[in-house]
Amino acid sequence: MDERAFFDKLAPTWDDNEILSTPERINYILDFCDIKSDESILDLGTGTGVLLPYLAERIGERGKITAVDYSSGMLDIAVRKFAGIRPKPIFLNLDFENDNIDGKFDKIFLYSVYPHLHTPVDTIKWLKAVNLKQGGSIIIAFPTDEEFINSIHRERHSDSDFLPPADKLCDYLRSYGLNSKVINADKQSYIIAIS
Repeated sequence: MDERAFFDKLAPTWDDNEILSTPERINYILDFCDIKSDESILDLGTGTGVLLPYLAERIGERGKITAVDYSSGMLDIAVRKFAGIRPKPIFLNLDFENDNIDGKFDKIFLYSVYPHLHTPVDTIKWLKAVNLKQGGSIIIAFPTDEEFINSIHRERHSDSDFLPPADKLCDYLRSYGLNSKVINADKQSYIIAIS
């Protein structure tokens, strides 16, 4: 089963099984991300839209959210759940590693997405060059540490790549010329910013 079909199949029960993305943990992560009112946000791999209401609350009605996922099953659920929030998200069903996204954004979120990237360095370089506003940041984040994420992927027999500790991932990204820093790393969050 390919990855898109895998996520389409999981979509109907995804929210029931997602135990880590609690309001407390999401707000804990977003508190580190310096989100300002009126900002434009690109939420890549939005899934069922877990970040969307929290992002909307922080940026206010004059902000902008674009939510992207290549699983139509996941995105359909996000659209149903959050079509009424303000600002109203723009939902795009595409593969952001291969398809272009119009516009530039203050923040680009890869929440619980990094291990699923097929070409992480190329993808992040492209996003930075094409979609990130001057002074903006790309945020790689998880609601737990790398040990827990890696244990989930082992249990699910995922083909996803191993997630290294945050400082090691920063070193790796910096070796490719990406200005990266650890924002926070503990049992409740894994947050890296690339500027």
